[in-house]
Amino acid sequence: MSSNRKKPSSKDSPGLLQQVGLSFDRFRSRRNERVNSKSEQDSIDTSVFDMDPLSFWSKIESVLAYQDDKQGGWQQALTRLLIGYSGLSWAFLTEFLPGDSKHFHLLSCYPEQIDLESLQPINPGLAGWVHSKLEPLALPSVKTDENLSFIFHQGDPLKKATSFYGWPLIYNQSPRGALLLVGSDNQLLAQDKIVFLNCFSHRLAAHFHQERLVNRVVELSRLDPQTGLPHRSYFIERLDRLIMLLAVKKIGLTLSLLNVSGLGSFAKSYGQEEARNLLRALAQQLLQSSGPEWELGHISYGLFALAVPSAERKQLDDTIIDFQKRLSDWALPTRSGRASFLFHHCQVEFPQDGSKSEAFLESALANLAHSE
Repeated sequence: MSSNRKKPSSKDSPGLLQQVGLSFDRFRSRRNERVNSKSEQDSIDTSVFDMDPLSFWSKIESVLAYQDDKQGGWQQALTRLLIGYSGLSWAFLTEFLPGDSKHFHLLSCYPEQIDLESLQPINPGLAGWVHSKLEPLALPSVKTDENLSFIFHQGDPLKKATSFYGWPLIYNQSPRGALLLVGSDNQLLAQDKIVFLNCFSHRLAAHFHQERLVNRVVELSRLDPQTGLPHRSYFIERLDRLIMLLAVKKIGLTLSLLNVSGLGSFAKSYGQEEARNLLRALAQQLLQSSGPEWELGHISYGLFALAVPSAERKQLDDTIIDFQKRLSDWALPTRSGRASFLFHHCQVEFPQDGSKSEAFLESALANLAHSE
C-alpha cells in the first residue's frame, strides 16, 4: 500500500490563496447543508483559514494548555480545531494503553456523535495500520485496497469516508498514540497542510509524553507513603477503570483483600521503622508478582487489595501463598522474640458481588469482617 500522492503540476496547480479559498468554499457549502441539524455549540472556528502558519501554531499551543476537563479538555478542543484547519469530516486522537498490545483507545473525536467503541483493535482497518506499522499514511482514496477500505473495522459507521490521513505519535522511540483525519465527498488535504501536520505530529507526541509525566507526578501524590501503593480513594478510581476495560473484553474480575493484624504490637516491640520495612517489603512482593492488568492498593494499615482478571486466578492464589509465607518468615532484628501476626483474606467476584467499584470493595470488606 503506497502513501505517495500525485503532485499536480505547477502550471495547473492553484496558488496558496486559491487553495485556501477553495477549501473555505467546500467547508462553507458543507456547513450550510448541516446548519439545520447542528447546534451552535458544534460550529467550527473558520478563522483558522486566514491564519499564517506561525499564528496557527500559536493557537495550537494555547489549545494544548487548555485544561477544562468538563468541556473535553485540550483533546476535544484540538480535534475541533483540526477539523477547521483541514476542512475534512472527522478527526481522532488515540492513545496506547499500558499493558495492552492488541488495542488502542479513542481519546477524542470530532464530531462527537460517532457510534464507535472507545477501545479499538489494532489489527484491522487503516487506523490499525498506522498503529501497528508506526508510519504516516496518506491516502487520497480509501478504495485503493478493498481489504482495507474501512477506517477502523468492518462495519464501522464511517461509511462515507473517501480519504484518510494518519500520523503515529512517537516520542523517544516509544509510541504514544495517533492523530487520524478522515475526509468524505472527495475531500483532500493540500500538500502544504500535510507537511505542516507531519511537523505537528512530533509536537503532539511530545505533549502526550509531557501529559504522562504530569499524570505520574499527580499519581505519586495519591500513593500511600508507607507502601507506594494507591490509597483507598485512588484505588477505587483505578478499580473503576479496570472494571470498564474488562467489561469491554467480557472478562470477569476477582477482588482479594489481604489483612495483616498485629502490626501495632509489632511496631511497639520492634519500632515503627521495622514495621514500615515490613509493609514496604510486602507491597514490593505483591508488585513483583502482579500481572500487567492487576490493580493493587493499600486500603488501610496492613490491609492490601488486589483486583485481578478472573482468568489469572491461579497466579493470584500463588501470590497470596507467597505473601503469607513472607509474613511468617519475616526476619526479626533480634532473636529474642518472635513476631506474631494474624492473616485473613477474602475474595469477591465481579459483577456478582457488586456492579460499581465502591460497592464491590464494600462487599469484600464485609466478607473479610465475617472471616475474622
